[in-house]
Amino acid sequence: MKLKSGNRSTKRATGRKSKMKEIDPIRFEMFFHRLWAIGEEGRMTLQRVTASPIVSQGGECMSSFYDEAGHMVLACSGHLRFAAATSDAIKKLIEWFGESPGFFDGDQIFFNDPYVAGSHTYDMMVIKPIFLRKNRLLAWTATSTHTADTGGVLRGGAYEVHHEGIRIIGLKIVERGEFREDVFRTLTEQCRDPQYVGLDLKAMIAGNNVCARRYLGLVGKFGLDFVRGAGEKMIADSESKARAKLRSLPNGTWVTRQYVTTLDRKTRKAVAQQLFCTMTKEDDELRLDFTGTSPQTDTDHNSTLPSTVAHIALALTNTLFWDVPWSDGKMRPVKIGVPEGSILNCRYPAACGAAPRIGNVLVSTVCEGVAKMIYASGRLEDVNCSTTGNLEFVGGPGYFYGGRTREGIPVAQGLYDIHGAGMGATPERDGVNTGGHMNIPSAGIADIERIEMQYPFLYFTRGHNRDGSGFGQNRGGLGSYRMFLIYGSKDCSADYKPYGGIAQGGFGLYGGYPTGISATRMMAFAGLDMLDRVRNGDYPETDTIRAGAWGRLHHPEGVPERIPLPEGSLLVDYVAGGGGFGDPLDRDPEAVLRDFGRGWVSRDTALRIHGVVFESGGKKVNLDATAQKREQIREARRREAVPPSGKTSSLGRDEAKEMKTILRFHAMLEIAGNGSEPVIRCRRCGHLFCGATENYKLYALHRVVHLRDFMPYPLPTGEPYIGEYHEYFCPGCATQLQVDLFCPPLGGEPILWDIQILRDADEP
Repeated sequence: MKLKSGNRSTKRATGRKSKMKEIDPIRFEMFFHRLWAIGEEGRMTLQRVTASPIVSQGGECMSSFYDEAGHMVLACSGHLRFAAATSDAIKKLIEWFGESPGFFDGDQIFFNDPYVAGSHTYDMMVIKPIFLRKNRLLAWTATSTHTADTGGVLRGGAYEVHHEGIRIIGLKIVERGEFREDVFRTLTEQCRDPQYVGLDLKAMIAGNNVCARRYLGLVGKFGLDFVRGAGEKMIADSESKARAKLRSLPNGTWVTRQYVTTLDRKTRKAVAQQLFCTMTKEDDELRLDFTGTSPQTDTDHNSTLPSTVAHIALALTNTLFWDVPWSDGKMRPVKIGVPEGSILNCRYPAACGAAPRIGNVLVSTVCEGVAKMIYASGRLEDVNCSTTGNLEFVGGPGYFYGGRTREGIPVAQGLYDIHGAGMGATPERDGVNTGGHMNIPSAGIADIERIEMQYPFLYFTRGHNRDGSGFGQNRGGLGSYRMFLIYGSKDCSADYKPYGGIAQGGFGLYGGYPTGISATRMMAFAGLDMLDRVRNGDYPETDTIRAGAWGRLHHPEGVPERIPLPEGSLLVDYVAGGGGFGDPLDRDPEAVLRDFGRGWVSRDTALRIHGVVFESGGKKVNLDATAQKREQIREARRREAVPPSGKTSSLGRDEAKEMKTILRFHAMLEIAGNGSEPVIRCRRCGHLFCGATENYKLYALHRVVHLRDFMPYPLPTGEPYIGEYHEYFCPGCATQLQVDLFCPPLGGEPILWDIQILRDADEP
């Protein structure tokens, strides 16, 4: 196949080798860091040009570079799923349009088809070929944004992708350096706010112009052969470093299972779905198999295969390959299998507007396995719990708004306070409160005053969600909550989801909980008269809103995809918290006291979960009473929990003291041996569970706690919780070893064999 470029045709590059035998390492480092700085300049240019709060404040954008065949050479910080997806888009553009109409110096191509690249139609990219002397294709650069609107039905109401607005597989918005006003207006006039979307498009074009111009400057400075060779080296280095990282980790299999919920259109009820991942690491390769994942839905709650692959690349970049250059090379050792027709590989033309929501849980599902694998390697500083732990507060009014502002301007659809999520705990410290969003390294949370300018909202508060993080020896970071009033507009609506009754994503590690205590999205018909109460010093609180003191709580019948928000509606919304690490009873009582004093943890949680008793009006820890309370909790574990196998050990011997440690694969468990078959034992008390090739959970004390018994509030609709926590304790010391979430209605094996380490018996 030929690729048109200027006045002549050049063969498409497919793995072309550089003419340079060696790359000078000093010049290479200079080039590498200069290219990164150029990409960041392009991204910042994009953010300065656009007025989109999702992009300018939220950081949902990306600048990146690709070789002439479409392989990603370098992505710069921003929304990482964009970078991985754009490689696919460029390769398809070359395949489909390289001959006709061809690509020329000055072209820029618009693309947003989620079945080829990206997550949903709102992921827009503009791709620019970079030419030397107008007729020699050198490389590609691309910018991407998450745009609020593409026309179509408002978010939440799509049944198929055709409902989700414009879907373009390649259209020149700039041709040979000339801006195509006809294409621009054709795209933007299909959207509710043409100026808003138009600025996003022009911002991407501006970012590409900066990146392309500066890239050519590098060619002039370093020479064409060097630049091409350096690009090849960056991809090769990424692959070699990724393989080296994998070789340094123990071989094994890690199995993870997490849940999401969506609307069943027939019953108008919440229905649970599971994401199931079997991750196997062998030598320098990693295999991810998603067999067992739930089938696709007839809502927009689906992910295309390109979206799934992009989110997997994002997850591995965040945790495993964070120190590997961000190019396509890092994914070459990774093999991915996703069943067609599942929510992670939906069949066309399924709607996929909620693909990033599934993607967040997918990232968490992958990261759980990776975190356990990394822990077994001893790199404790690289281990993190999840940042996407929601209980049932994903139900109720969402955050995709529609309508008009006080000035009559169309409302952009996304309000991205979700970027203020709590980060996961680590083995060394608590998670960061409202620390960001693990999918976007440069994410930001919108300023309240700017939100009130762009939406018909009046904020009352935005703060940390008390008891909102996963409990543990180290707790997860607190998520945030916000409370606001619909003010100044009689035309406003939001997407609506059924209350699911089970945690949505998130994981704790080694005894830590995946989420905190329940928090519920709510809407009350407060009316504008409430402002008089506020002026008189009466301020709304979540408990009083839940009790109906600020107006009737609204739960629409039939669970519509969208609901109107009348002026005077008072809304409460919550953002995810991080997962916890380790047994909550091992948490420093003084840390619990500090959290209580800051309003981050309640007295009930301090006592019930952490076993900490306060005195002096909550200003001091009663250490004796705390020790007694914690021992009472441990005794309750021994009394209420039983081993699934009927016995606490599969071994007929007690040789713990004579064994040496082979591998510490868990905060409290290790593989040990003395020349015979290796076994799993407790590091704290020495209890021997079983052989190293068995599931230790079968011999641990096992207790099932239904979520209705764990959460202080029932679901607002009165429907039952559908999940349960499976807690595992050491039979010897009653230390909590693991907390797994299970959804009985979906079936499957309740006792998940999550860690299967493959090592030689005598390996030190």
